[in-house]
Amino acid sequence: MAAYQGVFKAQHTRELRFAGDGVSLAGQIDYPSHTPPHGGFPLIFVLHHAGCNSLEDYQHYADAGLQQGYAVFRWDKRGTGRSGAGGRGSTTQDAVNAYETALEQPHVNRKLAYIIAQGGGTRLLGSAFGLFARVQLPKGVVLVGNRLTPEEVLAIATRLHIIHGTKDWNDWRTYGEEAAQAHKNKYRYGTSHFICEGADKGLYDADGLFHSAALQNLSDWLASQWVVSSST
Repeated sequence: MAAYQGVFKAQHTRELRFAGDGVSLAGQIDYPSHTPPHGGFPLIFVLHHAGCNSLEDYQHYADAGLQQGYAVFRWDKRGTGRSGAGGRGSTTQDAVNAYETALEQPHVNRKLAYIIAQGGGTRLLGSAFGLFARVQLPKGVVLVGNRLTPEEVLAIATRLHIIHGTKDWNDWRTYGEEAAQAHKNKYRYGTSHFICEGADKGLYDADGLFHSAALQNLSDWLASQWVVSSST
């Protein structure tokens, strides 16, 4: 598998606006620097952690995805970045609308959609997985800094990979190992996990950077999906 080597430039970046639940949202899709494969690029959809993060805070996911040949869709939650703010409306519906918008972009293979959810985004995805699946069942899901218990993670009815840090305030044994085992016992989609030594709840290292081992593991998992997808 290819090693993660740093920033990868997109061939084309498309900025767009779309409707959330009563609010105008801003998003961005980045495409790899090569010709789209037959059927379009596989897609990574980033589901943010709770808080005031904008799409710029998830550049590391874009870099890893672009390296492995994925188109990557990120967006600004309401009240962040270029998106509008509003006290009314559902942030869950905002996220579902963003997912639908990502799947509608040109040169995207909607049947090869992968969701990367981080922190609070894992809880949102667990509670509303059926809404996302009605739009398009994701080919796979990555839970980064998982917040779903072994019981709650069973809502993710597709291929699953969990990345969890040993310094997360949610115990890595429960939210990493046990959650992955519960999913594996329930389903045959394919389940895996990686416990990142020294990474905190956001998978950051002691210097405040996204942990290099976690990023390498994510990059390797994404690379492996090309092999899995071509045989399933």
